[in-house]
Amino acid sequence: MRRCLRGRPDRVLRLALAASFLVLPGMGLFTMAASAEEWSFVGARYQGMGGAGVAMVDDEHASYWNPGALAFTRSYGVALPVGAQVAAQGDVLSQVDRVTEFIDGLGGATYDQLVADLQAGNPLDATQLGTALDLAAVQLPALDQPGSGLVGSANASLLLRYQHVAVSGIGLAHFGADPVFDRQNLSVSSLTAGAAIDSLINPGTAMIRYVGPDRPDVVADVTALFIAAGATAPNEQAEEYVFAADQAGVNVRSAGVARNLVDIARATIDGTGSLADNASGTFVRGLSVQEVGVAYGHPLPIPIIGGKIGIGAQIKYLYGTTFNKFVRFDEIGSASDLVDEIRDADRRETSHTASLDLGVLVKPFEWLRVGLTARNVTSPEFDLARDPARPGSRSKLTLDPQVRFGAAVWILPNWAVAFDADLTENESQLVDGFSSRIVSLGTELRIPIWKLALALRGGAYLNTEADEPDEVALTGGIGLRVFDFAFDLAAGASPKTERVAAANDQQIPSRMNVSAMLSFRREF
Repeated sequence: MRRCLRGRPDRVLRLALAASFLVLPGMGLFTMAASAEEWSFVGARYQGMGGAGVAMVDDEHASYWNPGALAFTRSYGVALPVGAQVAAQGDVLSQVDRVTEFIDGLGGATYDQLVADLQAGNPLDATQLGTALDLAAVQLPALDQPGSGLVGSANASLLLRYQHVAVSGIGLAHFGADPVFDRQNLSVSSLTAGAAIDSLINPGTAMIRYVGPDRPDVVADVTALFIAAGATAPNEQAEEYVFAADQAGVNVRSAGVARNLVDIARATIDGTGSLADNASGTFVRGLSVQEVGVAYGHPLPIPIIGGKIGIGAQIKYLYGTTFNKFVRFDEIGSASDLVDEIRDADRRETSHTASLDLGVLVKPFEWLRVGLTARNVTSPEFDLARDPARPGSRSKLTLDPQVRFGAAVWILPNWAVAFDADLTENESQLVDGFSSRIVSLGTELRIPIWKLALALRGGAYLNTEADEPDEVALTGGIGLRVFDFAFDLAAGASPKTERVAAANDQQIPSRMNVSAMLSFRREF
């Protein structure tokens, strides 16, 4: 193994296979969809490698990553891993901050007076109208971006293994903060039709505010609504309506904002629901699952090439706790309050079920391993607590099967490169519209030092379902083994950041992860 690369064709092949893993994410060979949360990286070793563990796993974590790997384990051991992952899809943190900063910027008395006048049916002055239009046409709609939200997971486990048999206790907690915009309650008057417009905008003082090309296109759309509603001076009142928004800092020439201004005008004419009752806000949902499982792996020979196949399965009991709470936009003090709501949510449901995990690991050569694993193949289902504020919301959470592929190449006996990819598109049930298909690439270099061993790890992972490809997260880790004991630590973050006022205007990575593990392992 110490000779030059040119003299070792098999090493060239290993490098070529490792390089080929880089192009696999773009091949788009698999399109299976599943109702499931993002794949959790259990174990600091595998988190440090960017989540590439299906083919790399050779220890107590096999019951989670690939039960088929248990077919090749000849030692016994115990591991105590803990870890967490969090991702802000879209610019949800910034949007929540913008809404709270907008309300804070008005001052408590000003906002409370606006709500009180809307509830009492009092006419709004021009300043109040502009504020209401800014809130309903710009600030609140920004919360409702498809697939945008805060998702995360945490795990803590006790993993035991004796040769091909493993017993595991794994705690997985998934949570999500899903912002929504209430498009039903947008009216800024207690009256309807032309009377609502005349009450909102005095026809006797209304005037033309824009001339020629300076006139926003939305004025014509609002004018048509006011004419149909029977307003006294529809042309002038439409100009005043748009001008009030313009003066409040609303970009009335934006196509999206213009549509929202028209929707507010239509809701005001129809009297479909007051802005004071607007239920925009954030769903805070979570699923905590305690898994107790027994796994076994069995080796099979491959007669043609002399390699081996390991097949394995895990039967597990699942005890699930769900929580579900709706938080109105004006009840959130900052983006950090979402975490507090997740922690303090008191509407919970518990249920239990059973499921099955399957795995296969192929070792055609000593330096190559290819694996496939499927978790929750029976689609376990859990009751979801309903929030009285949204009685029609979903009542069940289902974890459909997650299928993940992995391959690992040992370029040197102590240097491996691994690649993992979700074969299922995992559609979250905690954040509407959020999907994940994680692709992972990682490497591990082991440095033996007498009875000690040092492991250096690095990697990256990417959600290929994300709208922005720059949301790749970089990871790194280190492991130290002293005799039969080992300690591993890993962390990672995305280069993409968001400014969050709740964190003293610091730039927060859109993805973060951290993990630690203490283990004992002894060879026979």
